Amino acid sequence: MSYLLWVLRTLRFPFYFGFEVVKTTLVVLWDVLTPGSSSVPAFVEVPTRCRSDFETTMLANMISLTPGTVTVAVGEERPATLWVHGLYVEDRPSFREDIHTMEDHLLAVTRPRAGVPPRPETADSADRGER
Repeated sequence: MSYLLWVLRTLRFPFYFGFEVVKTTLVVLWDVLTPGSSSVPAFVEVPTRCRSDFETTMLANMISLTPGTVTVAVGEERPATLWVHGLYVEDRPSFREDIHTMEDHLLAVTRPRAGVPPRPETADSADRGER
């Protein structure tokens, strides 16, 4: 990856994360202000591609800073596994996909030379023949 591409991804990262925070804030706000509740809370195990404590900590903090989600546990092995509580988990694979998209943006910034590795296969995706 070229240096210029890495700089552009680094400059784009705060805007991506800011948009995610605003988007999820509006979802939670709408749920609080309207009658009833549309929440579907669940704990989801999310395998990551984080190789360092820094990457794992950044991803866990990004998840916890996003309204409606919180990282409740981190596995000690490498690559780390996160256990995330989500307030709006319609289905686990799509929730995991959202976390992996966030991880993609983070790894694009923290690994300027290596690039973003392929996503890990999960039990849900193995059952459906996905990758």
